[in-house]
Amino acid sequence: MSTQELDVKKSWRAIRRHRRWVALFAAVGLLGGIVYALVEPPLHTATSLVVLPPPPATDAEKAVGTQAIETQVFIADSEPVLKSAGQNLAPPLATEVVRDRVKVAAVTQDVIKIDARGTSAAQAMRLANAVAEVYLVFVTTDQKLPGDLGKKTGARVLEEATTARGGNMAVHLGIFGLLGALLGAVAGSIGVLARERGDRRLRLRDEISDAVGLPVLASVSSYRALDISDWAYLLEHYSPTAVEAWSLRKTLHHLGLDVKDGSPVSLTVISFAEDDKSLPLGPQLAAFAASIGISTSIVVDTHHEPAGKVALGIHLVVVDRDTPHLTGAARTNSTIVALSAGAVTAEELARLAVAAAADDRTIDGLVVTDPDPSDRTIGRVSQSTRRSGSRLPTLLSGAARRTTR
Repeated sequence: MSTQELDVKKSWRAIRRHRRWVALFAAVGLLGGIVYALVEPPLHTATSLVVLPPPPATDAEKAVGTQAIETQVFIADSEPVLKSAGQNLAPPLATEVVRDRVKVAAVTQDVIKIDARGTSAAQAMRLANAVAEVYLVFVTTDQKLPGDLGKKTGARVLEEATTARGGNMAVHLGIFGLLGALLGAVAGSIGVLARERGDRRLRLRDEISDAVGLPVLASVSSYRALDISDWAYLLEHYSPTAVEAWSLRKTLHHLGLDVKDGSPVSLTVISFAEDDKSLPLGPQLAAFAASIGISTSIVVDTHHEPAGKVALGIHLVVVDRDTPHLTGAARTNSTIVALSAGAVTAEELARLAVAAAADDRTIDGLVVTDPDPSDRTIGRVSQSTRRSGSRLPTLLSGAARRTTR
């Protein structure tokens, strides 16, 4: 897989992760497009047709000549004609406005089409007819324009503008609203990608595993606990989904902690300060272990042992991101690190691994809380195996699951 493909996938994950911000920008763009459409209402278009007058001739040779249609189109679209036509309207229009709203084109070698736009159907028709009339005066008299238009020498209008088309406000609002929403979504996506470019936090399970060379044992949803009553409810009524319950059970089994009889075992769960989504993992494990018949206690003060005799003692340790210290924490049979997706960087995780090694501790694995919804990696394949290019297992969940044959 090329680096470009990887960047595209990473960018798409970033946009999906911050889709609410992108949606907010799109909504702002939609509102801006609607406001612009209301300030600049849709224009109606009317059309008049003009038959070219015969070319002036002083002798028989000139009389049989033909007129250059390009010259006549240029005359009809010239500033004197447009300025005079704008002055003939009520209220009058500036020459710049008339030039922006009028388009002259040749239909045949003898017929000129004049399209004119206006804020109303009546204005569009008046402007189209005014340009046609002024053009006829200009080519059939010797008078200078604008000024005294003189007297026309013959009717040359093939079809006056009597109807107008366009000007549908609903369509106008829809077009500019969708355009504004699209521009807003693009701007929001660019902003998200610019912000994510400098974000070094780990989000995928493979990235987390690669940072310290440890496997991801499980991925679970965190329990939102804000006060003491929430923590008490978690310990008494925690009910994981079937998938999460299986993940927790496999974690206990992998660590050799799913014992109901025999000598007591213990587990240290290390979390990073300010990573609120990972802090409930220890209580979640304790509540689940108790639900399957394993007597469990939780120790927050790492300098004390669990009170009474229990089968599983879970010690909760919170470390600083910049200077993690484990000195003084109780020794346990196993140690895991709990962290949420997008909470820590590779440097912070590596500093914790170094601190554990300095304290002669072994970290047995990682547990990711609230994994990225777009993450299909499992964090249990070595980095060298992934680089070999062989087909790798991916974590499938929800609608992403497929039955293979």
